[in-house]
This record gives sequence, C-alpha cells and structure tokens, in this order.
Amino acid sequence: MLFMQKYQKTIFWFFSILIFLVPLILWPYTSEVFEFNKMVLVYILTTLITAVWIVRMIAERKIIFRRTILDIPLLAFTASQIISTILSIDPQTSVFGYYSRFNGGLLSVFCYNLLYWAFVSNIAKKEARKLIHIFLGSATIVSIYAVLEHFGIDKKVWVQDVASRVFSTLGQPNWLAAWIVALSPITWALMLNTDKKLKSVKFWIYSALSILFFWTLIFTKSRSGYLGFAAAGFIFWILAFWKYNFKIKKILWPLFIVGISSALICLISGTEYTPSITQILHHQLPSDLTQVSVGTTSLETGGTESGTIRKIVWKGAIQVFLHYPIFGTGVETFAYSYYLYRPAEHNLTSEWDFLYNKAHNEYLNFAANSGTVGILTYLIVIVFSILLMLKSNKLQEPNHKQATNYNLGNWDLLGTWNLKFALLAGYFSLLVTNFFGFSVVPTQIELFLFPAFAIAVSLNDEIKTDEKKTKLNYFQTVSIAILLPFIFYLLFLICRYWYADTLYSSAKNYNAAGRPDTAALYLSQAINLEPNQPIYRNEISTSYANLAVYYYNQKDTEDATKLANLAVSESDSAINSSPANVNFPRTRFGVFITLTAINPNYLLDARDTLIAAIARAPTNAKLYYYLALVYARTGQSDLALSTLQKTIKLKANYEEARYAYALLLINDKKNQEAKTQLEYILKYINPESSTAKEALAGIK
Repeated sequence: MLFMQKYQKTIFWFFSILIFLVPLILWPYTSEVFEFNKMVLVYILTTLITAVWIVRMIAERKIIFRRTILDIPLLAFTASQIISTILSIDPQTSVFGYYSRFNGGLLSVFCYNLLYWAFVSNIAKKEARKLIHIFLGSATIVSIYAVLEHFGIDKKVWVQDVASRVFSTLGQPNWLAAWIVALSPITWALMLNTDKKLKSVKFWIYSALSILFFWTLIFTKSRSGYLGFAAAGFIFWILAFWKYNFKIKKILWPLFIVGISSALICLISGTEYTPSITQILHHQLPSDLTQVSVGTTSLETGGTESGTIRKIVWKGAIQVFLHYPIFGTGVETFAYSYYLYRPAEHNLTSEWDFLYNKAHNEYLNFAANSGTVGILTYLIVIVFSILLMLKSNKLQEPNHKQATNYNLGNWDLLGTWNLKFALLAGYFSLLVTNFFGFSVVPTQIELFLFPAFAIAVSLNDEIKTDEKKTKLNYFQTVSIAILLPFIFYLLFLICRYWYADTLYSSAKNYNAAGRPDTAALYLSQAINLEPNQPIYRNEISTSYANLAVYYYNQKDTEDATKLANLAVSESDSAINSSPANVNFPRTRFGVFITLTAINPNYLLDARDTLIAAIARAPTNAKLYYYLALVYARTGQSDLALSTLQKTIKLKANYEEARYAYALLLINDKKNQEAKTQLEYILKYINPESSTAKEALAGIK
C-alpha cells in the first residue's frame, strides 16, 4: 500500500512544484526572460508527471483514468489544433509556438491536456486542498514583489517604468492582473469557510491575502484586470448569496471586508478613474487625471490609446479568419498572417512598426489561427468546463449541523460549494481578461486546472490504490525499464532546447554590442544543438555579414567572400524553413545592405527581398520606404518617387518618407512640390524638424 501511494505522492509533489514555481520562475540569460522559462518548466514537469502516472498504471496493472465530461471536448479541441498545425503556413511555429511567446503551440496544448487528465486521475480531495494553498503561497510571493516594485525596489533593473505599472515575475502588467484576479475569489471562499470568522486567525490571513491581491491589481493599472475582477466578484457573491438561502448575514463579514478594503485601497492609491486621498486634499478632481497612463501605450508619451490599437488589430484578425475560415492559417501563426491583412490605419498609430504576434483577443486569435473548427472546439471546452463546475455543485443539501460547521478541518458540502464557486468565478475572470488580451503560461494553467480542482474537491472518496499488487513482476519491471530511457531522452531534448536558447540570447547581445565574431561562435553552438531552428540561422546571417565587411576592410577579400556567401546561405536557410515569417526578410534586407560595402550588386538582392516582403505585408509603410531608398540608390528615380507616394498614402505622418520625397523632387527641379512636402512636415508632423527647415530654406 505504502509502495503504491508513493506514485501518487510523487505526482502531488510535481504538481506542487508546477503550481508554485511556474509563476515565479524567470531567467535573465534567455532570449525571453519570463514566458520561455515558464514554458520549459511546464514541459519538464508535464513529462515527469506523465511518466510517474504511466509507471503507476504499470505497477497497479490497470488503466488509471478518471472520465469527465471534458474528455471529448478536449480531444476535439486537440484534434483541431493538430489539423491546423498540419495545414499551417509555418508548421514549426505551430508546433512550438511563436518564438518569444511559446505558449499556445501544439506542444503546450498537449501539456495542458495531460496535466488536466493527470490531475483528475491522481489528485484526491485532500491533496487538491493543499495545492490550492500552494497556489496562494506562490501568489503571495508574486504580489509582495509587485507591491515592492511599485515602491521602486527594482526600477533600475527594467527598461520599463515598472514602478508605474508593476508586472512582478510574470513579465507584463495585464498578465499579472489576469493571473492574480483569477485567484482572488479563492481567498473569499476560504474566508467564508472559516469558522468563528472574526475570531479566527485564518480568517484574517485570508482577508490579508485578498487585500494584497487587490492592491497588486491596482498597481498593474490593467483595465482588463479590473473588468475581470468585477466579473469574478459579481459571480462569486451572487452564487454565495444564493447558496446561503439569500441570508446576507451568513456572508456579511467576508463581503464587508472585501468591499471596504477594496474601496480604501482605491482611496489610498487612486486609480486611473478615481483620485487618491492625497489628490482629493490637493483639490485634484478625476477630470484632472487625464494624463494618467492607462495602458502600455501611455497617453502622456504621445502614444495611441491601447483600445484604438486593439480595434485595428481585431479588424485584421477578422480578415485573416474570413480568408482562412475552416482551419485558419495555423496554430500561433498570427504574427505572419496578420500582415497580409493588416489595416492601413495601423500605420497611423504609435505602434505602427511593432510586430503583433497575438490578436490581443484570445477568441479572435483562435479564429484566425485555427479557423471555425478551432474556435468552436475551444468555446465548447469553455462551456463544458463551466458546466463541469456547476454540475459538481449539485450535491445533497447539507443538514443544519453541516451548514454551521464548515471549517478547514471539516470540509463539508457548504465549504466545497464555496470553493467551487470561487474556481468558477476565477475561471470567468480569465474569460474576460482573455477577451482583451491573450493567455500566457500561468493563466493557461489556471484555465485548464481550475475545472480539475473543481472535480477533485468534489470527490466523495479518495483515490485508492490496489493493496494486493505491491510487487513488480518481470513484465512490469521490463516495461518500466523501457519507459525510463525514453523519458530521460525527452528531458534531455527539453534541456537542450533551453540551453540552445541561452546561447542564442548571448549571441544577440554580442551582435548588438558590435562583436559578430563572438556572436557567430555562440550561434554555431546553438545551431549544432538545434539545427532546425530558423531563428538561429537568421541571426547568424547578420553576424557573418558584419564579419565579411570587417575582413574586407582588412583587405582579406578571400575570407570576406566566404563569409558573405555564408551570410546569404544562412539567410536562405532561415527563409526556406519559415517562408511566412515576416521578420526574416527584414533581416535579409539588412544583410544585403551591409554586404553592399563589399559588392554594390547586393543592392539588387536587397531590392528583390523588399519586393517579396511587401507581397507578404502589403500595408507596411516602412518596407515601401526602404524600397524607395533602394530605387534611389540604383538610379531608378521614377520608381523611387512613385514608391514614396505609396508610402505617404499608407502613412501620411511619415516624416522620413516625406523628407526623402522632397529631396528627390528637388533633385528633379520640382521645387514647388518639394516645398509643399516640407511645409507639411513642419505644420502637421514635426514643427521642430531642423532638416526640413534647412531643405526649405535651400529652395529658391
């Protein structure tokens, strides 16, 4: 019996590590500090959990799989993702996820499904309760760090103004808000479940956690987080009020403390919409607060309001869906497909040159990437998850003794209801925040495991092992012996994948620092480890191009030629491996421009690269601008002028394009037209433009 229970205990500890560490883990020496390391940890722990689960089945000589109403929806959703990956415009991206995001790729979908099924099949009620507290323990550390961030503990560490909008160990304020809001209702449920309420230390501990989580939310300044919190609060307290037979007295103190503490926090710290008590004392009304940052594109820095940008991106996502309506363009390929249908008005926003790799709406993201089949199966999973959490509440009514004795040592029916209401409320908050953003690793774990928790805490019996089957026979021993090398090899592949990324990260830093020789060495190692990763080859092409110019300047034409050929070859390899990637042509263009120092004919290759890139991103004003400059350098003045006209049509406030257009017009003796362009710059774009003023002064 004890021998068999070790498997379940091991699975429990692996889930404990997953739930506790994933939100906390980050590593500054990988190409992406937060999500990459969290995703790799999920890969590792999913492999370990699944391995122990299989070993347990071998040891007990039976299939251990708890059936739930989510099984068929999850299988249908996974099937849609597999088909979408097979038909993808970039299968590698669909398998692993977009590089720098990672979450959402087919491998991550497999992991989350396996985690759900492993949880419901191996975690009993007692262990689930412990894991809920481990969740809260991790959230406590994350939140304390977030509050300290607000007060400047690491403002010199990050480029972002982290004191203004905290992100703690999750990497982005909206991600932190979504994750912490989903956990907040659990603290309310535990407050309700505490006996003797105000006299209980536990009650005040959970109250303190509720306050801490809300304060963290306020410091994120996440509007989607606020909406998620409002949705979670409404659902939880309405359901609790109903389950307590509409007797407000039963829920009064927890509701009062949550409500009053939230109001006081808003009063002390202020929000984007309400002044703090300090501002009130200084007679600063909410109407005076229009310059408060409300998003990553802050208004005080001249940025476009984030809601405006979202609407434009959503419009593009809908166009992708309409052109690929059945299975989409492929799992996690939005970064490539969006630019085929990117609305031209995106050029007029402050983020006109940003790469959008998500639709900033989880549902539109699925629609664009996986089509009708993908979004429908995803919505079916959501609906059945909600039904699962509601169905598990249909238990017999507790008697008076049960209803009045619901402390943590005696988790009766009423306490279980409260907790499942909390999970349901947290789940709804994720649906809200995902509407205005997208899932990341920590929130995706919540989305898949909250239904699993609801099942586990509803169990009337513990998951049992077979006491008779305690000794492994020959067949079992051999089966486990065959399994273990396979598991170790999977772990090796995951670790190799992670280590290759650290090499790539170092190489990028060396390239940025003007050390292409060292960068090439690191990238060569990364390519040896992961030869099928096109992003490494894309980066090394830049290193080789810069080295080629260096050797050319040293009069070593032979090595310069070899390195130039290598640069082009690696760029070819990257683009052939990922032809839909819109970033690689930009890098390739840069490679050819660099190599023009060796051979001016590379300028023609640069031109062809831009023409091909524009075919993939027909509304990208910068590509047209670069193409016009290439035309100008190759003496094709008419093409340069017509291309700049297209550029200005796409982006009327493009200062550099209008200035280049004016110079070409001056060169063609069209001074009046040039004057019009320069005056437009000074009147509508940049009144302080010294170059425009000089050029205007030079026109007779």
